Parts: sequence; structure tokens; C-alpha cells
Amino acid sequence: MNLKITLAMLMCGIGAAAATGVAGAATPDVPTIAVKYDPAALETDGGARLLYARIATAASEVCPSYASPIFVNVAVQECRQRAIENAVAKTHNSRLAAVYLSASKHG
Repeated sequence: MNLKITLAMLMCGIGAAAATGVAGAATPDVPTIAVKYDPAALETDGGARLLYARIATAASEVCPSYASPIFVNVAVQECRQRAIENAVAKTHNSRLAAVYLSASKHG
């Protein structure tokens, strides 16, 4: 059975506005991406790392940097970090949380 992780973007609206130079606040229609996964995959370290990579990719898609593919501004970085953090928390899985903490320490 596949479950969904919804990436809640608390700062995505602000990050998108800052990246495009538009003033404004986050709207109620905060973008999300569902990342489907098999809970059994989280029974291994490799499965947890793979899901973490998929979550990070989804966060990059939802919180894109429009100014430059090389330069990522602070608001976009914060949006992505918050998205990853929220998604990991929603799984309630200690193995995925450990992968997240390890990745957070190493940047």
C-alpha cells in the first residue's frame, strides 16, 4: 500500500515571490507535491536514503529558484528545508529522521 507525504510549504509563497521580485505574502494555495512510497521501504537504511532523496527532489521542484539555476536565494533554501522537514516529520519514521538529521549536518 502506498502512502502519500504531502510537502507542506509554509514559506513557498514568500520564496517564490522573493525569487521573482514580486512583493506579497504566502497565499492559501500553497503548492505541494505528493511523494508516494511503500512503508516497507523504510525498513532499511538504503530505502530511507532513497525516500529522503525523492523528498529533497520534490522540495526543489516546489520551491524553485527562478533567478538563476546556480544561485539559490535564502527564501528558496528555507522553503526547501521546511518542506523536507515537514515531509520527514509526517512519516513518523525514526530511520528517515536519522537520514534527515545526518543530511542536515552535512548541508
